[in-house]
Amino acid sequence: MTENAPEIPGPEISGKEAYVAAQKMRNLYIGLALAAFVVLVFFVSMARMSQGIHKDAVSRAETKAAMSASKSQ
Repeated sequence: MTENAPEIPGPEISGKEAYVAAQKMRNLYIGLALAAFVVLVFFVSMARMSQGIHKDAVSRAETKAAMSASKSQ
């Protein structure tokens, strides 16, 4: 009564096919990680450049205001 359940036949994967399948998955994960890194670098660069542009605009406005104040005196 307690017989072992028969194994369900499935697709047999040879060593070479398993290696290639694992390699494809590794390549996919490496590609996704690389793409995520590129996106991260892009957004960090955009944030740093926008801070620099803002700081430069404020500096120009202060200089212009100081020059206008000195001319009116």
